[in-house]
Amino acid sequence: MSSGKKIDEMNEKIIRALQKDARTNFSEVAKNCGVSLDTIIKRLNRMKMSGIVRGTTVLLDPRSLGFDCLASLEIDVEYPHVIEMVEAIRTRPEVIFCTPSMGRHSIFAIAFLKNVDKLNQLKESIKGNPLVRGVNTSIWVDEFLSCPENFEFKTA
Repeated sequence: MSSGKKIDEMNEKIIRALQKDARTNFSEVAKNCGVSLDTIIKRLNRMKMSGIVRGTTVLLDPRSLGFDCLASLEIDVEYPHVIEMVEAIRTRPEVIFCTPSMGRHSIFAIAFLKNVDKLNQLKESIKGNPLVRGVNTSIWVDEFLSCPENFEFKTA
C-alpha cells in the first residue's frame, strides 16, 4: 500500500466477514475473531476513519436482470483520443464501467449484455470508430456479482 496503511490479521478477518455480507452481526464477527464486540466496533470505526473501509453496498447479479453476458473490453486508441473515446463509450447503455488504462490497452470497459450476439454488435460498433485500433473482449463465465456503486446503473 502506497499510503503506508496496514491491515493486520484481525482487521482482515473483519473485512472478509463483512465482504461476504455487510449485514453480518458484529457479535458474530467478534465471536469468530475471539474478541469482544467493542473491539470489532472500534477496529471498524478506525478503518473507516483512515479510509481503508468506505461504506457498505449491495451486490447485483446481472443475470437476474436478464443480462446473460458480462464482458470486459480492452480497447486500443491513439493516445490523444483516449479521453474522447472513453466519453463516447460511456454513453453506450450496455457499458457499465469505462476508464482509461495503462499497459497493453488504453481503455478498459465492462458491459452487461443480453447475449453474446449483443457483445459482438457492441464490439463491431466500437471497432468501427476510426479512432479505435482494436478491441479485445473477454466473457466472464463464473461470478457475475457487481457492486453498483462502482458503475453507472442504467434502468432502461
